[in-house]
Amino acid sequence: MNQAQAFLNEFKSTRNFAELIPVLAKDEVLRTAIFDEIASVEYPFPEYASWIAVHFYEKYPELMSRKQFNSMVSILLQTTNHSVQRNLTNALVSAPFDCSENGELLDLLIDFLHQSEALPALKHHSLRMIEKHFLPAYPELMRELRTLFEVISNHPKASMQSMARNFEKKYRKHPYYEK
Repeated sequence: MNQAQAFLNEFKSTRNFAELIPVLAKDEVLRTAIFDEIASVEYPFPEYASWIAVHFYEKYPELMSRKQFNSMVSILLQTTNHSVQRNLTNALVSAPFDCSENGELLDLLIDFLHQSEALPALKHHSLRMIEKHFLPAYPELMRELRTLFEVISNHPKASMQSMARNFEKKYRKHPYYEK
């Protein structure tokens, strides 16, 4: 077990973000080692490292390096771990880098919205990613999103129906939200 894994095991028992985030902000070496564990396949390291990334980059998006951004996108494109998918999608919302030219990433996010078995949190964060990183560059995506949310509005889970209603309320006056 390396230092980052030992750190993550300790965090697993405390889950104290208030203490952890300032430590990572000051210690780039530790931060890099922790976030490198997102690529691990051994539980619980990618799950906890990606969860920490969500909280860290929400507070310090400017500390996301291009290398870490590229790594998180690459892992997201490859992983089938639902927790890591949800966490990375959420963490990447805060990314200070343009990813609007990454069609493979956009396709994956739309696929998450399409998948009936995708959990509501993953769908929510996928939409947030699309809204922040893709919709400004490609407003015509609204047509596809509207169609997707018409389907989601018939989902058996109330949370998904609510998400569809909120989407409709937020975007019904968008220039590309035509029926």
